[in-house]
Amino acid sequence: MGGRTAGFRQKFTFILVGLMLGACVARGIAAEEKEAPKLPRGPIRDRHELMEGVGKNAKKIGESLKAGKPAEAAKPAEDIAAVMYKFTMLFPPGSTDPNSRAKPEIWEQKAKFNQDANDLKEKALAFAKAASSGGDVKETSKAMWASCKACHDSFRVPKPGE
Repeated sequence: MGGRTAGFRQKFTFILVGLMLGACVARGIAAEEKEAPKLPRGPIRDRHELMEGVGKNAKKIGESLKAGKPAEAAKPAEDIAAVMYKFTMLFPPGSTDPNSRAKPEIWEQKAKFNQDANDLKEKALAFAKAASSGGDVKETSKAMWASCKACHDSFRVPKPGE
């Protein structure tokens, strides 16, 4: 009889943990949908999601550097570099929306916008190389973050309070 009780407890615990995990995931998705702007499907939403991924990789880089593990920052930097070409293709003429933070200057200064994206790609690759080889991560990360900031300052509408 003790075996049946133990089996029941184990199944009950497994189900309870599954329900709790499901609730946490659902709550996280709901919070993300609430925070994310309502963007139309297509390039506007695609570029927003791509940049969300870039932000997550930037966070991984920062955490790795703070932890004194620069080699772990190489892969996220390579991932950032890898999406920059695709990123520039997600701004076809007319792809605007009131909920998008893209400034009109992107289309007015398309060559500069593309160059800024390429600059980030090159700086991210230089940082990745330094991070994986024991190079100067301080200077290369500083250059990479400056590249991000320059593009955001020129081409992205700040969030309220930024």
